[in-house]
Amino acid sequence: MKKYLETILHVLIWGISYVLILNFINTISDFRKDEGPFWLAILFGMFMNQILFYTTAFYIVPKFLRLKKIALLVISLIGVFVFINLLESIIDYYWLVGFFSSESESFVTYLSYNSISSFFILLLGLSYALIKYWFQNEKLKRTLYEEKLTTEMTFLKTQINPHFLFNVLNSFYAKALKNDVPDLADGISKLADLMRYMVYEINEDSIALEKEIHHLKKFIQVYQLRIAEDDDVFINFTVKGTVENVQISPMLLIPFVENAIKHGIDPKTKSVINITLEVIENSLVYKVTNTVHKNAYDLKDTSSGFGLDNLKKRLTILYPNLHTIETKEEDGYFVSLLKLQIE
Repeated sequence: MKKYLETILHVLIWGISYVLILNFINTISDFRKDEGPFWLAILFGMFMNQILFYTTAFYIVPKFLRLKKIALLVISLIGVFVFINLLESIIDYYWLVGFFSSESESFVTYLSYNSISSFFILLLGLSYALIKYWFQNEKLKRTLYEEKLTTEMTFLKTQINPHFLFNVLNSFYAKALKNDVPDLADGISKLADLMRYMVYEINEDSIALEKEIHHLKKFIQVYQLRIAEDDDVFINFTVKGTVENVQISPMLLIPFVENAIKHGIDPKTKSVINITLEVIENSLVYKVTNTVHKNAYDLKDTSSGFGLDNLKKRLTILYPNLHTIETKEEDGYFVSLLKLQIE
């Protein structure tokens, strides 16, 4: 019921407004002809006002405000205001005027009347959008603050364990070198670096995209240590565009690959994971595809703490209206696609 409350309120307000306007005009006998269906003209004017209001409040203002493109916002508002007024005035003057007006007035007169009412509706829509935008931002800030407190408390409770694990890994690394097993030592080193990144740097608000890519590659390399040489498993990673000087929230890229590994690897059949990251102007496009196996054998960890569902919630908080995320199956592949607007 709560999610429909806004819609119900809008329907009630527009309905009551129409009845009041209809009753008001009905009492002004000089304004209309008794034989004309003047209610149709009023309904049309209400409909045009609704187009102006909802275009302003739910499309123009949210779109350009979140992009911080104020000039385009103003131009768009002026454009839709002029278009709606001209269209309404033309239809009023050349068709609907005969339904309610007993006087022969000029086109400019109707344009002036419509402009006054439309300007009021435009201000109403603008105010509605700004107030709603402010409330949404405040809600997101509170949510982020609460999640940050929860993360900090969790980290404080568990920070002894990472130190212990790092010390153990350092011991294993030293033993691997001592026993002349360089591949094992290299794998332990990569795993330690990856854990250090996931434990300490994940708490930062943003991180260099280059660094996130670097640790994603390490994540892939660590996983590949689990793959036998004769397994038909291929993981391809391609980076396009200029990734320097780009900042993103940490741990946005790894969950996609982790999901692909969990659900797309079968060591007994050919398994392919293709990862593409591209920076185009102020947009980041990240695509991960993996083969679909109906009966996948386990090289995966079912207890993973990350997942696309959690990531979607996190993106909604961190990048409200600045991202799109899609998951679908096509041609034997599962496709995960993230489009993110960046500074």
